[in-house]
Amino acid sequence: MYSLGIETSCDETSCAVVSGQRVRSVVTVSSLNYHKRYGGVIPEIATRNHLQFIDSVCCQALKKARVRLHDISVIAATYRPGLRGALVIGVNFAKALSVSCKIPFLGVNHLHAHLFSPFLDYPKKIPLPCIGLVVSGGHTDIFLVKDFDDITLLGETRDDACGEVYDKIARSFGLGYPGGGYIDALYQAQWADSYRFRCPRIGLGFSFSGIKTAVIYKKMELEKAHRLTRDETIKILSSFQESVVTTLVENVFAAAAAHKIKTIICGGGVTANLRLRSCLNEKAKETGTRLYVPQKRYTADNAAMVAGLAFYLYNDKKNTSSLDLEVETN
Repeated sequence: MYSLGIETSCDETSCAVVSGQRVRSVVTVSSLNYHKRYGGVIPEIATRNHLQFIDSVCCQALKKARVRLHDISVIAATYRPGLRGALVIGVNFAKALSVSCKIPFLGVNHLHAHLFSPFLDYPKKIPLPCIGLVVSGGHTDIFLVKDFDDITLLGETRDDACGEVYDKIARSFGLGYPGGGYIDALYQAQWADSYRFRCPRIGLGFSFSGIKTAVIYKKMELEKAHRLTRDETIKILSSFQESVVTTLVENVFAAAAAHKIKTIICGGGVTANLRLRSCLNEKAKETGTRLYVPQKRYTADNAAMVAGLAFYLYNDKKNTSSLDLEVETN
């Protein structure tokens, strides 16, 4: 059995074929280079790019997997959350394939797909229940995952998403977009406590707007006195990252302790961050918790996680969606 996944929630046009938890193919075309000059994703550009490439990307994914459409058992597409125009392209393309080929259609939640991503190309059975952390450019959420069709939100950001704050701070320092990789590359542990930036926890939720403002104001304060040096830049950004990572780790392990669960899964673009992965592993060893993080190639938005989750939901749970399913931005 094979599942075909389609991901168009933001700026990646991605299609993948998955069998079980094994990824047979994943092909992704990104419009990132068009957005870099603006320092963020422009919805109209992303939507046009999806429309231009969705058909060829799907054909390439099928060819790379060495399967044909009639070999596919379920066609899945991300239907929420994301940019409305971008979601419409992927969902309507999937519905058209479903009708024309008489293959069941399944709408997939983008955040739940990120939670599934640690199990792509992973040989063992998924351990449930677990606590899930999704941390990306658009989302910072903690979930209780009893099963992949029984997921409860426990905490979320009250303002900016974690990855969004990385992007805004990187932009203020003249770094590239997206900003997470640039800040992580500059991070130096010996300077992580140079400044005391506060990143509050609100129950099991988060707030990142305050630390964003504090970091930018500290930069402006130093620049009034003199030209900001590279060492000062690294000290500020290292302190910022340490505070953010510490807050993420403390909250997700607090959720695990509150629900007496010893399994944590993580997904989303920010999970590629080396400091975050290191701190999660350290805390997992300290607490005897099973930790599952995705391979780095599956941290960013990709259709493999959509196809993988769809395979599980269709094969194990017999879930399908109506062709009347509408996209949802939130």
